[in-house]
Amino acid sequence: MASHYDLITVGGGMAASALARSMAASGAKVVVLEQEPKFRDRVRGEMMTPWGVAEAQALGIYEMLCGECARKILWVDLGMGGPPREFATTTKHKLPAMTFSHPEMQEALLKAAESAGAEVRRGVTVQSVEPGMPAAVTAASGKRVEKFTARLVVGADGRSSQTRKWAGFEVNKESQPFFLSGVLLKGVATKEDVAFIVFNPELGTVITIFPQPQGRFRIYLGYPSTMSYRLQGSGDLRLFLAEFGRTAPGLAPFLSKAECIGPLASFEAGDFWVRHPYRAGVALIGDAAATSDPSYGQGLSLSLRDARVLRDHLLHDADWDRAGHGYAAEHDEYFERCHTAVGWLRQVFQEQTPEARARRQKAMPLIAQDPMRVPDHLFSGPEMPVDDSVRSRFFGEA
Repeated sequence: MASHYDLITVGGGMAASALARSMAASGAKVVVLEQEPKFRDRVRGEMMTPWGVAEAQALGIYEMLCGECARKILWVDLGMGGPPREFATTTKHKLPAMTFSHPEMQEALLKAAESAGAEVRRGVTVQSVEPGMPAAVTAASGKRVEKFTARLVVGADGRSSQTRKWAGFEVNKESQPFFLSGVLLKGVATKEDVAFIVFNPELGTVITIFPQPQGRFRIYLGYPSTMSYRLQGSGDLRLFLAEFGRTAPGLAPFLSKAECIGPLASFEAGDFWVRHPYRAGVALIGDAAATSDPSYGQGLSLSLRDARVLRDHLLHDADWDRAGHGYAAEHDEYFERCHTAVGWLRQVFQEQTPEARARRQKAMPLIAQDPMRVPDHLFSGPEMPVDDSVRSRFFGEA
């Protein structure tokens, strides 16, 4: 006999837990199937920009995260001269950004989902997902194999999603010749409410400094894949720091006495997405639905947008098949806007072709005079316009 639920999430990360919490609190019978008995540190996104914070507010998790594991980031320094930009006065939602340790955030949200009434099972390996009405999931815990059915199965199992494969979704890929590497440090000599995001267009590199609670800092370095190295493992820390200093010489002293306290790894840049991430009782959210180029930090915000939009459709339409299609159509629109804006930013700040260098000769002097020529989608969200006038202004053509 299969156990029946209203909603099953395959995965128990941020998007899954936020959705499970909301749906359980609204009276749905929910089970979360999470493979990891304990979340561990990996190199993953850990700064949520203000439009993502607005989604956290809409999901009712913002204050809880701030109280348990998150730090509010009030300012961002983009390395363009002048004072840092204040998020709460210059972005659409008038909110700060937010940072956290990814494992601590996951634990906090999974606990909140359980407190709201969701059943949480950890150490569970999902073996298959079968689309249908109802959809079915087979999962194993040790030697015990169980079958579950649900009105809706939500695949929230990351960029290498097996749910996506089992349910027959096609993945679209737009790879880029860049890697993003990251490491966790302590002892970074800078303020803990200011983030740094600095591009070096002539090198095609980008660095970030994201403060976390407890004196930790996640440092990222994005670099072209044509470099003679791929940063991977603690043995590459010295090279990582050298390339950081080459990208942003003025910030290098911040790291002079820093100590490595976490893994160092690189992963591919680029966008990977599913068109219309719903079919026959299976929906995809978060990185399973669409992975935005990690160099631009939209993944966390997109994941919470997915959770909030899917929740809203499910709560407002008793026909969950129709609700799933409504979510998927809306997802396609806001992801395409993010995809377009990130493509523009890449063409100005990272690409190393002769055309890109000519483009920068037009654009960069004007951006130095008025930084708001840069499309603000990263901080203010996909509702910002993506028409030709925005592009032309950014590229220095108007």
